[in-house]
Amino acid sequence: MPSVRVHESLDDMLATGGLDAVVITTPVAEHVPVALRCVESRVPFFVEKPLATSARQADRLVAALARRPTPNMVGFMTRHVDAFEKARGILLTGCLGRLQRVTGTIYVSQLFTLGKGWRYDRVVAGGGVLLSQGSHLLDLLTWYFGPVARVNAEIQSLYSIEVEDAAHAMLEFESGLRGWVDCCWSVRFRRTVETTIDVLGDNGALVVTDDMVCVFLDRQAGGLSAGTTMLTAVDLFRPVEVDVGGPQYTREVQAFLDALCSGRHPEPDVAQALHVQRIVDAAYSSARRAGAPERVER
Repeated sequence: MPSVRVHESLDDMLATGGLDAVVITTPVAEHVPVALRCVESRVPFFVEKPLATSARQADRLVAALARRPTPNMVGFMTRHVDAFEKARGILLTGCLGRLQRVTGTIYVSQLFTLGKGWRYDRVVAGGGVLLSQGSHLLDLLTWYFGPVARVNAEIQSLYSIEVEDAAHAMLEFESGLRGWVDCCWSVRFRRTVETTIDVLGDNGALVVTDDMVCVFLDRQAGGLSAGTTMLTAVDLFRPVEVDVGGPQYTREVQAFLDALCSGRHPEPDVAQALHVQRIVDAAYSSARRAGAPERVER
């Protein structure tokens, strides 16, 4: 296409000026360096998750944004999946009453031999399944229930040498809510990523997956009747103009563009993604100490 310009380097592209935004989809280790260049040039940026290889690396970006505020967004697209967005709305009604516990799992059939490429290189990727895929689950849980204060974790390398292929973490939220998450990319018969969140409360329970929301209430509350309310993918479906890989990706990009056009700050942003990063860092630290409790930095 004649209107498309190709640049040999990031610096060359930034030097041309006139950029509305930059989308960063490099390997993880390069997320922060590229984002820092965008901040220096005052160019809004969208960066894929995870934000960085570690919170320490991300701190440089947070400091730069404090000095030179720049619109930014991090690619936790699971927030835009119909079922997970609907579940958050239900939880905000308070229909479950006092929350008792929450559990979450994320599984996929991805790795059954020694992995090749940067995703299995700790220096470049920062970690394995917990950081790569589990960060989506952690982002949803903090979106639903607020910050996490403490973590106990265990990790396991089933096929990999440098990164974990399975992770289990106990979470204590700042609100006092407790629960656990389990992540594994070496689970058979899971062709695509499968995410499940199960919430128990004094008045019932909620289960949400990628394509279903089920609520059971002892008593009518939050606009929902007592008993079981089941919403399937058909009930939840909302069309988008362009569907490449799933409507959630279109909605994610649209949310970023809408925020830029309206002057609002996009979400989730670097600050929110940094908290997820700190949870993962705390989990890795806990695992190195045989699952000892680890506080999550704030």
